[in-house]
Amino acid sequence: MVFLVFQLLYTVIPLFFSKVQELKADLTEKSISVLVPAYNEELTIGNCIDAMQGLLYENLEILIINDGSKDGTFFKLDTLLDLQLDHRKADNKLTYNAIQGIYRSRYYPNIYVIDKLNGGKADSLNAGIDCAQGEIVVTLDADSMLEVHSMKYVNQYFHDPEIIALGGTVKIVQGAEKKDGIIIEKFKGKGLVKSQIISYIHSFYVRKLTQSFFNSIVVISGAFGAFYKDILVQVNGFRSTVGEDIDITLKIHQYIKANQLKKKLVYAPEAVCYTECPENIKNFYKQRIRWQKAFVDCILIYWSKLSQKFSIGVSLFFAIDGFILGTLTAFTTVFYVAQALIIGDNLLKALTLLAVTLGINAVQIVISLYLCNKFNSHYSLKDYVKMFLFSQLELLSYRNLLLYINIVGTMKYFDNDEGWGFVERKGVAAISQNMTARSQ
Repeated sequence: MVFLVFQLLYTVIPLFFSKVQELKADLTEKSISVLVPAYNEELTIGNCIDAMQGLLYENLEILIINDGSKDGTFFKLDTLLDLQLDHRKADNKLTYNAIQGIYRSRYYPNIYVIDKLNGGKADSLNAGIDCAQGEIVVTLDADSMLEVHSMKYVNQYFHDPEIIALGGTVKIVQGAEKKDGIIIEKFKGKGLVKSQIISYIHSFYVRKLTQSFFNSIVVISGAFGAFYKDILVQVNGFRSTVGEDIDITLKIHQYIKANQLKKKLVYAPEAVCYTECPENIKNFYKQRIRWQKAFVDCILIYWSKLSQKFSIGVSLFFAIDGFILGTLTAFTTVFYVAQALIIGDNLLKALTLLAVTLGINAVQIVISLYLCNKFNSHYSLKDYVKMFLFSQLELLSYRNLLLYINIVGTMKYFDNDEGWGFVERKGVAAISQNMTARSQ
């Protein structure tokens, strides 16, 4: 019954209570600092920089934090940016490993590089926050490429005095092309890539829209999040953990409740960035194991505080939808199916549950694809049909892989590995090359 209630919310809310914001041209530009933590990102960092140059926003600085990379990341940055030492000083309000130098680009005066000793992603973000001069801090992954209007939408949302943090839409870069100034998304590639395209569309346009409606977003994605700098300082920045994005989201929710603030964390579907997804099972497995370990880490830390230090909405989505329905049911489903197949007990119930799950999945995929189009994605009608059909097969294939990963990731959490969890990138550059051409 609880499962059906949440699925009803994820069906009704995004369908009837989502509204596209038209971009307002006359708003004052708040100062924004974009932080890009980079560890061994020699292949991808050029794409990220190219995309930055196409942004239609003036009051902007970009801080790339080289976290003691062991490859040629810093050399690549110097080659692309022509770096010179800068006299900028850190605020010294947060804790992180030593900064060896702060550099400024001769080619692009609004781009800076912070070269520091290795400390992990959270450590790099804290260094970036401490050096940032913008009122708003945007966090990106090094393989993320911002859509040209993304910062204008971030700025527009932050003109609402109740909003103190937001997450944008993250899309898969594989298959995307830019033609005549418009990004055309195509549903193509390996099955694993297609599965992630559908997963991202559903996760953002259905799940995050619903959670945002209730001011109960559980995680602002590390691939594209925006926060007021002073709030990040107030909560002592990012914690060094396998999942710094979910942790900072919960810390801000806790801060709001503790100070009885009428503030919101929202999802901004119009603000878009593109990211490279894993193309093979090995890297997909590593990424999703890290995500699950991050969730388990936060469950153990925040579980006892939910009823007192968080709003009812955050507690319900985090504890029930996230943990009970998302993690515990992974274990129970395996045993339930095994029992039905081996012993024959509850086989009819298992088949009924499968049929209900297929039906709910079909409805929500249709809604997510409708919203994808509503929020200005440019897939063809043929691609939308292919995505729907593939999603039904995906439920019985790649989704089972996720079930396995949830179980393994939960158990692997106790390995106590809190590193970067580096996933190999190929440096997909189809969009960024066109962005560069546009900006010249």
